[in-house]
Amino acid sequence: MRLRDILVCMALWLAVGAAAKGQRVEEARFVELGGIQQWVTIRGDDQDKPVLLVVHGGPGDVLSPHVDEFESYEAEFIVVQWDQRGSGRTYGLYGDETPELTLARVAADGIELAAYLKQYLQKEKVIVLGHSWGSVIAIEMVTRRPDLFGAYVGTGQVASWERSVQAQFDFLETQAQRTGDPELSADLEAIQPLGPGSLEHFRLLNAPLRRHLTDADATWLGELREWATRTLSEQELSDLSGGMTFSGGSLISTQIQVDLFETAPRLEAPMFVIQGQNDLFTPTGPAIAYFEYVEAPIKKLVVIAGAGHFALLTHQSAFLEALLDATRDVSAVRDE
Repeated sequence: MRLRDILVCMALWLAVGAAAKGQRVEEARFVELGGIQQWVTIRGDDQDKPVLLVVHGGPGDVLSPHVDEFESYEAEFIVVQWDQRGSGRTYGLYGDETPELTLARVAADGIELAAYLKQYLQKEKVIVLGHSWGSVIAIEMVTRRPDLFGAYVGTGQVASWERSVQAQFDFLETQAQRTGDPELSADLEAIQPLGPGSLEHFRLLNAPLRRHLTDADATWLGELREWATRTLSEQELSDLSGGMTFSGGSLISTQIQVDLFETAPRLEAPMFVIQGQNDLFTPTGPAIAYFEYVEAPIKKLVVIAGAGHFALLTHQSAFLEALLDATRDVSAVRDE
């Protein structure tokens, strides 16, 4: 190509970029990550805003179908949802033949996606938000490639499987003593010898734990099935439930070994934890202990009163305020 042609192409590219400044971004498509096609949505009211890459939990609990729930975030960020390998629409392409579903592989996929977003959306860095199991994936991403990320934000923050399960047991034991519930006391007495490192211990805790969720979490979970039936197609429902079953079964042996105190004692990017005060699925006590333990260039903890595990969705106003404060903290340091 002659120099004149190159200059013309560059001028056209710059003109298109200038015309698009401030415009809404709304895309939904498959992107090749780690050698397979993975479903990605990119939505925001202003393409000049920072990129917020949401890493869902579960495993397999995709958030991309909840478009309406993220409208307030889209006013302040370009929100990127990603159906991870083995989850949602990505699972729909490959089913149980999905290759290499491991924490290491999913984190590598996320790093590849962050690098793609940085180039595609012409951003200096990406903010990554990990929810629940997604906080483990996101921390692994930031640990490996801190240069890609302006900040790590955790919610429903995982700390350690054993510490979380022990905190759940301790909470229920306190409830049994406070209420004098003989059924709960008997359940806990049967569970206790198994120890918090046991998968069966965790499974037996699940039912009594759900009876003590915050009103916000209980309402969210209670309405979720009705919402899914009303909103999603039969194929989407099949992909969602199939992905959760497949991913959960594939990754449970990794989940029960998680201990971020050991594997991620330091982050080389700013760290923000926005935690529901009454989170029982990833208990707030261990989450705070990990936050206080980890080293990072900038750290900030926000605990949202009355919120539980799904504060990102059930307490959006408070969560968004904390998220914007975190973004401003990072921007202020960068501008110094």
